[in-house]
Amino acid sequence: MTSALVVDDHPIVYQGCRRILQDMGVDTVLDAGSVVAGYRSFLRRKPDMVIADLTFSGDDLGGLALIRRIRTTNVNARVVVFSMHNDPTVVARALECGALGYVLKDAPPSELMAACERALAGEPHLNHKLALQVALLRSRGDSTPAKDLSEREKQVLSLLARGNTYDQIASKLGISYKTVANASSLMRDKLRVKNLAGLIRFAISNQMDS
Repeated sequence: MTSALVVDDHPIVYQGCRRILQDMGVDTVLDAGSVVAGYRSFLRRKPDMVIADLTFSGDDLGGLALIRRIRTTNVNARVVVFSMHNDPTVVARALECGALGYVLKDAPPSELMAACERALAGEPHLNHKLALQVALLRSRGDSTPAKDLSEREKQVLSLLARGNTYDQIASKLGISYKTVANASSLMRDKLRVKNLAGLIRFAISNQMDS
């Protein structure tokens, strides 16, 4: 009996994944709509494979934390990321967190099926274009230094990279929402990035979410 867990907060994605998995012969397809529910289901049901998104409502890139926790619990866990994020920095971080495969949501169903089949066999999967982009990213090693950031800004940036919202960061650091928002704005200026996604990409590429 083969089982799989799909962690995604969009029911239509789950339905599509379930059809693909059933066509592959997977006997049991479980679903979870959040990082917390996904991790609990993984602990309780012990599926043979997990298909997980990276972004959840109110929890940017929280899927990275999920992958890390799953792999910490079971080093042999097989996780395939199914995400809209095609940024090689995000792809590289997902692989570093322990994902065995990475498939973009605009890819044909056959690619997700191939990734799942390889994952069940314990083999990695990454299409050629993404693999090349990740390889080039790692070979450059030219990330912008964070030396101009204050310790508080580094704390905020680290928590952002782990998928925390402004409210969650304010609570964890014992500061106001406005302080977190101001820190993020100052960091965007210092690091010359345009938006929150740019800050998160910077943090991930500099491994500030570890």
